[in-house]
Amino acid sequence: MAKNSSLSHRVARDLRRDIVAGALAPGAWLKTEELAARYAVSANPVREALWRLQGEGFVVANPNQGARVRAVDDDFIRNIFEMRQAIEPIFIRRFCQRAASGDLDRLRAAAAIFAEVAADQPGDFEALEAANRDFHAIILEGEFNIPAIEAMERYAGIINATRAKLPVTLSHLRERVAQHRKIVEAVAAGDAEMAAKVATEHVRAAGEDLLNLMRQARTIRRVVLRSQSEARKARKSWSPTSAAAAVRIASTSSGWRTCQARRARSGERTK
Repeated sequence: MAKNSSLSHRVARDLRRDIVAGALAPGAWLKTEELAARYAVSANPVREALWRLQGEGFVVANPNQGARVRAVDDDFIRNIFEMRQAIEPIFIRRFCQRAASGDLDRLRAAAAIFAEVAADQPGDFEALEAANRDFHAIILEGEFNIPAIEAMERYAGIINATRAKLPVTLSHLRERVAQHRKIVEAVAAGDAEMAAKVATEHVRAAGEDLLNLMRQARTIRRVVLRSQSEARKARKSWSPTSAAAAVRIASTSSGWRTCQARRARSGERTK
């Protein structure tokens, strides 16, 4: 049992890595036999790994059909952030009610650390995400609605994996720093409604930023694919065979024009 558990963790890790890297495309079917061969394990660890990744949101199970890699499209992102916009303000209101001075000090320190990382390492997504997670973890301490936390965090892995492949928007990063500071100030003032309002805007802005970056990435991809297609067509049209044919045509045309010119000159002399 312990060996199977260890194997399933390894398969889940490797499968997660391959999904994030794009080696397994969004929407691709995940067949147990093929995955077992790919990761050199039996079927049971693969089934356990698929069950685990389904819980994390990386895999979608279809009854009587099997499992597929989740397609992270605009609708999926919009739905997740809509859910977060409804839940996170509730968490921040409750934190305002129970936060002691020590909690506020730690929240303020976490906000300062995030600001430092944003200033010193703006392109390091992992460092930014770790600092951001520490800030929000303080707010969740003591929260009794565990199912709501689980619902919010269920898709955090796939959202972060999607976001990590995209560039950091500096303007949005500065906005996040400012929003963390405003949340701290609202909590310090005991203004739960203001804190909830800032938290709502915080989530909304994060969702819009991610959607915009995904659209930009799709546009860039289309341009690149179009350029590659045109380059391939150009290479085909200028193959050695076609080039030789072009030379023959040009030579024939040149000879024809020369002949016509000679006939014209001959006619002029006759006259």
